[in-house]
Amino acid sequence: MVRNEYRERWAKWIPSALEALAKEPPDYAAVMPQMPLPSSEKAGLAAVIGPLRISLLSSSGAYDPNDQAPFAASSIVGDPTHRVLDIDLPTERFSFAHEHFDHASAQSDLECIIPRGTLGALGEEAARHIISWCGFLLDWPTFIEATLPQIVKQVHIDRSNAAIIVPL
Repeated sequence: MVRNEYRERWAKWIPSALEALAKEPPDYAAVMPQMPLPSSEKAGLAAVIGPLRISLLSSSGAYDPNDQAPFAASSIVGDPTHRVLDIDLPTERFSFAHEHFDHASAQSDLECIIPRGTLGALGEEAARHIISWCGFLLDWPTFIEATLPQIVKQVHIDRSNAAIIVPL
């Protein structure tokens, strides 16, 4: 097994974080400044030759309640999973499981969260799928080790060569 120094630092931090976050209201100020951050490797950007095929990625916690389970938005550490939605999913089928933003704006104008119509209006091709995860997330090791590779795989399956990330 390969040693994961980030996971080790996170594992030391999480017990005190859980204690502070279990308070009512949660004491984010007591723990978030100490949350260990993963090291980041800077990757260069590649020039896209030819037409764009753009993946829409959103941390809105969007899901299709007809076919998918909602995110575990009430979890004290968040939900490190993701959902893949069809780009043509009817607007009324979008729901959001994310407790840290007002869903009314997203429900009244989905474009502010999932700008698929804007891409079309600009003449750009959207990938076949929208990828969503819940932006409130403290289990970064699982998100980095398990979820991000799945998201990257979906982007490759969709043959995207660019992405728009809508963070919330």
